[in-house]
Formats: sequence, C-alpha cells, structure tokens
Amino acid sequence: MANRRRNKRTASESDDPNLRKSNETTLGDEITGGIGEITLMHPPGTTPITPASMISIEAIAGHGHLLEGTGIDWGSGGGCLSIMAARTSGVTRVVGLEIDESNVSVARRNARLNGVEEKVKFMRSDSYAPFADGDRRSLDALKGRADFMIANPISSDDDDGFGYRRTVLRGAREFLRDGGRVFLSISYQYGRRRIAGLERDVPGFFHEGVLARSECVPFDLRRSDLLNCLKVYAREESRGGLGYEFCNPLRRAQAMDARDSLAFYERTGRSPLSQWQTHLFRYLPHRL
Repeated sequence: MANRRRNKRTASESDDPNLRKSNETTLGDEITGGIGEITLMHPPGTTPITPASMISIEAIAGHGHLLEGTGIDWGSGGGCLSIMAARTSGVTRVVGLEIDESNVSVARRNARLNGVEEKVKFMRSDSYAPFADGDRRSLDALKGRADFMIANPISSDDDDGFGYRRTVLRGAREFLRDGGRVFLSISYQYGRRRIAGLERDVPGFFHEGVLARSECVPFDLRRSDLLNCLKVYAREESRGGLGYEFCNPLRRAQAMDARDSLAFYERTGRSPLSQWQTHLFRYLPHRL
C-alpha cells in the first residue's frame, strides 16, 4: 500500500502517459456527476483507465437518469463502468463480463473499495459465455430481463476493427427487455457510415445519438496499439471496405480517410485527430 501512487485527474488529463502508469486513479465528484468520489486500482497487468474509459464515465455521469434496474457491463476490465453505474440511484444490479482473470480480481477489489460489492457481480466470461457453471446460470437468468448494457470494447482483430461492437449488440438482443438501452463506446474514426450500419447489421437496435464526446484529440500513433489499428483500417479501405474518418491537424475541417491519415503520419510524424465518443442505442424489436 505504501508504494502505490495516487493521482486525481480530469477527463482532459487522461491522455497524460505518466497518469496512465499509476496504480490508482481517483475520480472526483465533478467527474462522476455528483455521485461521490470513486477510487479505482489498476495495477500492472490489468486494464488502465484510458481516454475512451473517461468518455464512457462522462456519459454515465451526465446521463445516469437513462440507467435503471439491472444492467450488464460487457468487457468490464477493472470495473470502472460497472461501479459508476452501480453508484447511480436507479440501478439495482450490474453484472460485469470480463475474460481476463486479473481484471476480474481487481474489479472485485474495486467494487469493495467503493462500497458497491452488494450491487455488482463480476464474472470471468468470453463475451456472453461465462466459464463457471454457476455464473452461466446466473447470466442465463437475465435473458430478456436486463434494462441496460454498457460497453467500451477494444478494436477487434482480423476484421475492420469494429467486430466487437457488432458482437455486443448481437448478444444484447438475448438479454435486453424491449426498450433497453446500450451505452456503447464508438469513436469518431470508425466513420458515420459504419456506425449507422449497426442498425442494419443488428436489427432491432436504433441509434439515438452521442451521449458524450471528447474534443478533437490526436489519435496517438506513438502508441503501438493505435498505430496497428490505423494500419488495419487502411488495409480495410484498400480491399474495398467502408472508409474511416479522421481530421487533419493542419486543417481541422479537412477529413482524411485511414490511408491518407497513415500517409500523413509517415510523412510528417504527426497523428491525425479523432474523438472518443459514447453512443446511445435502444433495443426496440417491436418496430421491426
């Protein structure tokens, strides 16, 4: 405990690499939307609080009135979104699904640390398939009864990078009641056509807008994971897939696709701009 570094930070500070290395983050009342201070441990080897996480936290803080009853957190990591939701007054229960055992362990510790262990259950699960028999039965009991879902997926492999967003919504149809809501992290760079296409790809869901977004910030290509994402996007465009959207930092009104963004970075060493965003979807199968 003595050597743990503790830092308070705001959403605008979340790009600071020194803060990302710390083992504990405290979110003040001004960040959590008045539900009180939340402290989150994220030791090495577990999921850190990323800029995308901070925008998802901002979405819950600003639109907690849309969350009530029982919810599912897909890919819950260290538990930050589950804990935020559990602190919201109308929420009675949250189930977090997470494949990494270390993340599940630290998420449970975070729930205890923030006094919501009675409202949150974290399961080791490959998407919607828990590993333990008891957890499978517990999740099965939520089919058709969940009121909301929250998800901040990473970019998927071996496709256009958007696959996990489709997976979240496809699986959610089995669990959400009619009218259930999904707070889904989808950043600007995926492009308007790909985001709008979710209504076609996953019938029953309707896009109801953006709940929270960052300013235009560098899609930081010093990070190897984001550089790899951009290369995946450029390959997808080259084989005829839907385009991606970035902004040129030299002319912010000028849109660039992934191939142009990659060439721009290789030529100038500057990252293109994007926005971290959280979107709202409603499950309304009766409209089909």
